[in-house]
Formats: sequence, structure tokens, C-alpha cells
Amino acid sequence: MDLEETRAFLAVVENGSFKAAAESVRQPRATLRRRVEALEARAGVALLERSRTGVVPTAAGDLLARQGRVMLRETTALLGALRELGEEPCGDICVGVPTTAPIATIAQIAADFHARFPHTRLHLHVCDDAIAELGARVDAALTFANDMPNGRWRKRALARINLGLRASRAYLQRHGLPQTVDALDGHELLALAAPGGPQRWPNHDGGSFAIEPSMTTTTPEMLETLTKLGCGIALLPESVDDADQDDEPLLPVLEGVVGCRRELFVVAPEVSADTPKIRAFVEHMIGAREELGTEVRQTTGAGLQGLHSPAI
Repeated sequence: MDLEETRAFLAVVENGSFKAAAESVRQPRATLRRRVEALEARAGVALLERSRTGVVPTAAGDLLARQGRVMLRETTALLGALRELGEEPCGDICVGVPTTAPIATIAQIAADFHARFPHTRLHLHVCDDAIAELGARVDAALTFANDMPNGRWRKRALARINLGLRASRAYLQRHGLPQTVDALDGHELLALAAPGGPQRWPNHDGGSFAIEPSMTTTTPEMLETLTKLGCGIALLPESVDDADQDDEPLLPVLEGVVGCRRELFVVAPEVSADTPKIRAFVEHMIGAREELGTEVRQTTGAGLQGLHSPAI
């Protein structure tokens, strides 16, 4: 399949018209039209339904659009891998990091990686869905998702990270320690901003419940800081408890009731997974499993004396 024809077709599908696509990719409309028509002739079926208001893909066009995106991602990754073959890990590595990951720990692991391989240039791209950008904006991704998009990927398990409710001692002294999920309604709740829909927190029994946070933020670091400042109760990775030994540790809230264990994976496209830089990064992440929180720490009851009622 011709790559330029496929790129032209995807540009038209994603923009909804030849005119909008031409403006988006900065190519003449006639060039895009000629390439799409050549692709339709090659396929032997209509790929677009044309109207005065724009275009929409046919069933065949929809299938080609899904598979064409995969093909372009893999081709881009393969060409990059061919350029960077060598014995010494070097060059740019863009890593997608989910916003819910333990950012401070991953930053330390990344710093250790760069110190070990100084000829690499590591770019950490924190985003809501790192997997969606694999092969396009990122070379490898950390993810909590088990499901993968179409394509050929190499996926390795890194760690199980425990998420639980945390609050500062100062906050609990002022507001008391909630004993039930329903009691959270009377508390200040802090959360990461979620795109659309109500916010939900997980239960350890596999369910979840809606919350109305009084404050939201887009970064885990800000969420942790707000919690340590006594602004409310937040769902945080256990690893933040040890992030700064100078701070008073955050205390667990509704431990064993609210929270979950999420498995963290590192994923890379199959075509580039064996290049020196990607292989070195994946192996470095696997070597840092313990730092990422594989082991479950026992914190039940730690520092909770006297926090069962508002009167301290």
C-alpha cells in the first residue's frame, strides 16, 4: 500500500473534507484528491461517501482508516529503528507516562537511566492516555491498561501499585476520620481532573462510587501537595508516603475499603523494541520494579490513635 496515498486518505477522514484536510496538512486539495482516488482504484471499492458538506468513510473506508493508522505508526517506528541501530543506547526516547502513575518515583528512575546512558535524551510526556500516542508521539509508554490498540506491541509487567485514600494528620484532627464511604460526603475531597462525566473512586471489592471533589488538579504532584497541606482527602499511590522524609507522613483513610491495586506495564512497538535505546529503557524499568511499589506495605493503624472523632 502506498504510504502517501494512505496519509492523504487519513487526513481527509480526520478533517471531514478535502478542503479542511488540505489546510491541515498544507498540501494542495488536488493532490489529496488525486491520491485518495488512486487509493480507491487500488482497493477496488469506494472508501469515501462524498457530499456538498464533506466526506465520511464507507464501511471499507472505516476499516482502512483503523488499519492505516496502525500501518503508519509501525512504519514510522521501523524507519526510526533502522536509523538508530547500534551497540550504544543513544538518541531521543520519548516516554508516555500516565498522570496517575507515581510521578516522583518515575522521575528518579528516569534520572538514573540518563546517568547510566548519558548519550540518550529522555523526554517524559505526562498525559491521560500514553497508549493512544504510542508510535506517534511516544516511543514507549507506561500504562495501567490491560487492553491494547490494534498493532504489534511488546508489553512487560513492572509493578503493582496500591492506590488508597490519604490525608494529613492536621486535616483529620480538624475534620475527624471517616468510618464509612457515605461519611466521605461530609469531607473535602481532592482528585485529579477527569475528562467529562462524574468523578469516581474505586472500592477494593471491585466497584466504585461517585464523588464531588472540592478541588481538582491535572498533576499528581499538585494533588499530593494539596493533601499534605491539609486541604482534604485524596486517592494517592502508597509510594507518596515516602516521597519526602522531612514531611509528616500522610495517614490512610478507609484502608481496605476504598482503593485498588493497579498493575503498571511498559509497552513499546514490536518493530522498535529491540533497538538499543528502547531495550535499555525497558530493562532499566524492569530493574526498578521494587522502587515502583511491587511490595505491599503494612500500614494498618499506623498513627491513627485518637483520630476516630473530631475531638482530638
